[in-house]
Amino acid sequence: MMFKSFTPPYRDQKRKKITSSIAVLEKIPLGGISQSVLIRSRDTKHPLLLFIHGGPGHAQIGFARHYQEELEKHFIVVNWDQRGSGKSYSKRLDPASLTIEQLVADAHELIIYLLKRFGQKKLFLAGHSWGSIVAALVAKQYPELIHAYIGIGQMTDVEHGEMISYQMVLIYARQNEKFFAVRALNRIGYPPYRRIRDLLVQRKWLSKFGGDVRKGSLFSFLRRGLFSREYTLADWWRFFQGTRFTMKHLGPKIMQMNLFNEISELKVPAYFCVGRYDYLSPFELQEKFCEQLKAPKKDLIWFENSAHCPHFEEPSSFLVVLLRIKEETAILKRQTLSHTLNLKGALLQ
Repeated sequence: MMFKSFTPPYRDQKRKKITSSIAVLEKIPLGGISQSVLIRSRDTKHPLLLFIHGGPGHAQIGFARHYQEELEKHFIVVNWDQRGSGKSYSKRLDPASLTIEQLVADAHELIIYLLKRFGQKKLFLAGHSWGSIVAALVAKQYPELIHAYIGIGQMTDVEHGEMISYQMVLIYARQNEKFFAVRALNRIGYPPYRRIRDLLVQRKWLSKFGGDVRKGSLFSFLRRGLFSREYTLADWWRFFQGTRFTMKHLGPKIMQMNLFNEISELKVPAYFCVGRYDYLSPFELQEKFCEQLKAPKKDLIWFENSAHCPHFEEPSSFLVVLLRIKEETAILKRQTLSHTLNLKGALLQ
């Protein structure tokens, strides 16, 4: 018997459904194909917060709810399985449609859909890892739709980042006499890698040394979702198939990305959540990108006990950061409105 996926509704102490809440798992058309979104909040009057997941292929719907329970008390939290990923994977998907431009277009279409559905003018946009490339490009192209941009494990100059990541893993292995790691890393050589499996070798040792997740591994997050209602066993099969599919067809394009050349300015407030031990997207490049970026407001926020996934590694600290961003954005909006009204008043005098 095949169970259907769903997301549990919010209920009060008497087990009655909370009428002001929303908890839906649905498919919507984006870019000409059906894609899955998870929308959860205790109150639909909250502002929208859209997550663009990493990978490519590391879809979040299957496990993200377990780390976002508190966020759902303050935002309408939206997780989206991108085309070719998780519940949005299909073996019928044309590989040629897996382009960065298409993912940006899909994200834009999703934002328009969400704003119209909830009667809002803007939303908060968070991008993690590979998703931070898509999200940053969306924020650049459509600032009128974004309250603030939140980069998590922000990818910048991907090729340079891979070089730093490889060097740091090799140095760590030598210093700690991890001879199997040294031999494996010497065998694949410096990036750019010839084969995807060479990249996977580097990622294996990066993970063992805590450069992607400080305590545990990426599987630690997936494991929380293995018994979630949002994914069936078939969905988990799609997850792993989609990861392979998107890495094969989208991975080489990502390696060519360099946001230092693509984005010098954002017309929205920009916040960067950086794990102190992040060597998948090296923290020094994230810091440099924030320094050179022009924005109405920008901030680099360190997570001292995290590597590449601070929003999952330190969810309580991430909540505090998001609440601060929400408040600062509201203050900035009031200041801008006051300035506009004062300017109009001066012109009328």
